[in-house]
Amino acid sequence: MRTALRTCLATAVLAGALLAPAAGTAYAATTAGQAAAVAQGSPADRFSGTPVHIGEGLVAVVRHEAEGPEAWIRAVGPDWKPGDNYMYRVLTVLDRMNPVDSANGLRLEITRPNSAAPLLTVTKAGVATSFPMPLSEAGRTHGAECVSATKRLALHGTLVADLATTPDGPQVQLVDGVTKQPYNRLTRTGPALAKGDRTVARIVNPGAARPSFEYETPGQADPFGTALFPELPAGCAFTYAFQGEAPAAKPEATPTAKPSATASSSSAAADAPTARTVGQTSVVPAGGVAAGAEIAAEDTDDSTTAYAGAGLAAIGAGLGAAFVARRRARTRR
Repeated sequence: MRTALRTCLATAVLAGALLAPAAGTAYAATTAGQAAAVAQGSPADRFSGTPVHIGEGLVAVVRHEAEGPEAWIRAVGPDWKPGDNYMYRVLTVLDRMNPVDSANGLRLEITRPNSAAPLLTVTKAGVATSFPMPLSEAGRTHGAECVSATKRLALHGTLVADLATTPDGPQVQLVDGVTKQPYNRLTRTGPALAKGDRTVARIVNPGAARPSFEYETPGQADPFGTALFPELPAGCAFTYAFQGEAPAAKPEATPTAKPSATASSSSAAADAPTARTVGQTSVVPAGGVAAGAEIAAEDTDDSTTAYAGAGLAAIGAGLGAAFVARRRARTRR
């Protein structure tokens, strides 16, 4: 037996030693491939946009995604023309948090930064020129004229919530205000975060005429807040029928006890033992005869039954042996 056990252990150790290098190599190759894919895809996804030549050897790479409108001001030189590479040195970045700056003698500003159709205004020697920026995702879907202005709220840390109303209903874009990394998105059909998410944010009455946004800002004197969504622009219609607001939960009425037919029957019913089920297998008397009869549900399994049976068998054997010994003693007399 010991020889067989030692042989099995030796075989397992040898197999592990042979398979470990191959598994490690495969894992390393997978990790390296994923890292390369991220390294190659991220710059194009995050920093690409529409280049606009604004003069003085500069282009503004404008974009408008979940993080809001942005204008990346890059130095490309005086000979740059549309179609040339624009991924050169960044001088400044304009966005909702920092909509105004200057570079190479130009005053730069994102005007209407909370609109679905913002503008980049470039001023040189007192002369202003405006360049249209890309529409927001909602603006591209419904048209900028039917998307409300964005209302931004600070939640916790650097997380912010951008509230807007579209013909499809209210929406909330949660995004890191510093890194611009999108966190999550709430809509009329998906008004709450996944269960277990530590961020408190949800749309209340998402299908009603006036939905609201509930959120938490930990560390504040009053950490819980409620905000209304911006109104849909005049002349635009919703794509769904409004639902009534959810009413507050009403306390359940306590049923009134009915009087018993006779006093004697009530007394008799109180004195009579009743049965109640414990777990799934034990029936225990209740009432005046139930004292000391409680049985825990965890003590009603098969192992407990087996031990009890063995104990009864041992007691029976002991009593039988005592009876036989006593009978022999009487016979000897």
